[in-house]
Amino acid sequence: MGVFYYGVESFKKVYGPKGEPKECSFCHKTYQETYVKFNKWGHLDFIPLIPLGADYYHFCPVCFTGDKLVKDAKKAAKKLVKDKSEPTTKLVPRGINHKAEKTWDLVLDDKVTGETIPVQSGMKKGDYKQLKKNRFYKKIEEVEA
Repeated sequence: MGVFYYGVESFKKVYGPKGEPKECSFCHKTYQETYVKFNKWGHLDFIPLIPLGADYYHFCPVCFTGDKLVKDAKKAAKKLVKDKSEPTTKLVPRGINHKAEKTWDLVLDDKVTGETIPVQSGMKKGDYKQLKKNRFYKKIEEVEA
């Protein structure tokens, strides 16, 4: 006799910057919003079997302030993420390691305007790793200060 594990699992897909540039109400930077889709699946023994729907979220790429899209906005987002055009925004994350203080800073380099935008500074290594995960960054160019 075996044990069966069941539950709900969520899989994310990051679509990146899409649509027209908008001003963020929180940080007041004007960039294309980043869209993320979370697919929910019911699983049995960790094998996804039953699709339970999808949720779309949009975020400011600088401060990562955003929210879940509903109804009409969700339909518009579905059309927008299918658009294969190149983004007009090129924000590249860069991590700065201060070895003497054992702290990290995260900045975004705007490759279009040449501007450097500080995101968060003075983080411990664990906080820096968590911030990378929360922002869906796989790779960050890291330099020493």
